[in-house]
Amino acid sequence: MVVYSLKYIGPFLRMNTLKSNTIEKQLFFLAKESLKYLVLNSKCGITISSKDLKIKNIPNFDISTISSFSPLLCIYKKGSPKLINIGGGLCFDEDSLKKEISIEGNALMTLCILELIGYYKKFDGIDNKKHSVGNVYLLLTKKQLEFYAANFRNIEGLFVDKKHIDGDSLDEYKFEEKNKKFKFSDQALLMAAYYKYSLYDDSALGNEYKAFALDIFNMFNELKDELYLNSYEELTKLSFALNLFYSYSNMPEAKLLSLDIMEFILDKQKDTLHNKVENELETDCLFFINSLIIYKNTEILKFKDTSDKIHNKLLELYIPEKGLFIKPEDKKESLYTSLEIVLYLLSILSYMKLFGESKDSNMITVDIYKRQLIDSGIILSWPVSPDLDDIERYRNFTSKSEDIIDEQEFRMPNIPAPDSVDLAPIFIKNISYNKKKETFSQSKLTFDSSKNMFIYLLIIYLSKFTAEDNLDNKN
Repeated sequence: MVVYSLKYIGPFLRMNTLKSNTIEKQLFFLAKESLKYLVLNSKCGITISSKDLKIKNIPNFDISTISSFSPLLCIYKKGSPKLINIGGGLCFDEDSLKKEISIEGNALMTLCILELIGYYKKFDGIDNKKHSVGNVYLLLTKKQLEFYAANFRNIEGLFVDKKHIDGDSLDEYKFEEKNKKFKFSDQALLMAAYYKYSLYDDSALGNEYKAFALDIFNMFNELKDELYLNSYEELTKLSFALNLFYSYSNMPEAKLLSLDIMEFILDKQKDTLHNKVENELETDCLFFINSLIIYKNTEILKFKDTSDKIHNKLLELYIPEKGLFIKPEDKKESLYTSLEIVLYLLSILSYMKLFGESKDSNMITVDIYKRQLIDSGIILSWPVSPDLDDIERYRNFTSKSEDIIDEQEFRMPNIPAPDSVDLAPIFIKNISYNKKKETFSQSKLTFDSSKNMFIYLLIIYLSKFTAEDNLDNKN
C-alpha cells in the first residue's frame, strides 16, 4: 500500500500560480484524453473493428493509426488498471476484466463521447485529423446505441445490466441478465444519449433515435407515481439525467418533469438533508449541482436558496489548517470515494462560476484539488500534454508562438504518464485519510467504469454548462 503524506506546512506555501480556471482546464484535458484512451485503445470491453466502423471512409483521417484502434461497443464494469503491452499498445489485461455490462456505465460513456463531438467540430478547417476524431466518435456512438438496443433490454424493452458469457465475434455475443431489476435513472441517461445523437444525424436513423428517446420520456410520464417511490440517491441521479435531456431537447415537458422531481426531493429531504452531508456526500453534492442547473434554467429562487444553504454546509467541511475537507466522523480514518472528492470540487467550482468567487473560494478549490485529488494518489496516471506542434497547445488554435499555452494548463507534473508506470489514466474507487498521521493511503487498484465515466461526464458537461453559451449543445 502506498501512503501519501499530506503534512500541512502553512498557507504561505500554497501554489499561488494555480487558479480555479487552470484547474478546470486540467480536469477537462484529463477527462477528454482519458476517455479517448479508454474508448479507442484500452480493449476494456467488447470492441468493433475499424472496418466495421467504416473509419476509412472519413476524409482526412490518418489511415496509419487505424491498426492501433480498438473502439468499444460497450465497456465492461470493472478490471485491473495495470496495463500490458499488446501489439505495441498498452491495454487492459483481459483476464482481469469483470465482463459485466452496466447500463449506467455505458450510457455515461456514450454521453461523454457525444458531449465531446462538439469540441472536435471546432477543428473544422483548422486541423483535419482532430476534426476527424469527432466523426469517428459520431460513427461509434451510432454503433454503440444500436448495440445497446439489440442486446441490453429485457422482454419489456427496458435496459438492464447483463453479463457477457461467451462468443468471440460480433454475431456470437451472448448475454444473460445480471439483475432483472431496472433503474429509472439508467433509462433516463440512455434517453438523453439517443436524443443527443439524433441532433447530429438528420437521416431516418436519427429520427428513429429521437422517437425512441421520446418513447422513453412518455414512459416516465405514464409511470410518474412510481418515480417518487425511489431512493434519494436514485431520484437525484434521475434528476441529473432529466436535466441533461432538457438541455438537449428544450422540451417544456422535460423541464416540468425535472422540476417535479427536484421539488419532491427538496420537500422529502428538507428536514434532514443539511444535517447528513457527512453520510451521503456524493448524493448531496449531485443534488446541489442539480439545484444550480435547475436555477439557471428556471430562475426559481428556492433552488438558489437551496444551493446557497448546501454550499455553506460544504464550506463548513473545509479545514484551512489541513487544506482538506474533512467529514465529521468520529473515526481515526475517513474513507473518500473518487466521485465524492470530484463532486465536492466541481460543486464549489460551479457555484463560483455562476455566482462569483467568495473571499476564500479560490484558495479552497486549489487546496482540495492539489492535496485531496492530486497528491492523494486517487488518480493513477495522467495523459501527456500536447506537443508544441499540436494545435491544441495554442490559444484559439492559432499556432502562433505568442499564443502558446503553458504546460500547467494541461496537467500537474507530479502525476506520471500512463506509459511510464503502465497504469491507466483513471480514478481508483477510494482512498483513506488517517487523521492522526495526516496521510492518505490507496485502496485496491481497481477500475470502475461507472464511477470513472460519471466523473468524466460531470467534468465535460459542467465545463460547458457554467459557460455563458451552455445551452447551445447542438454544435
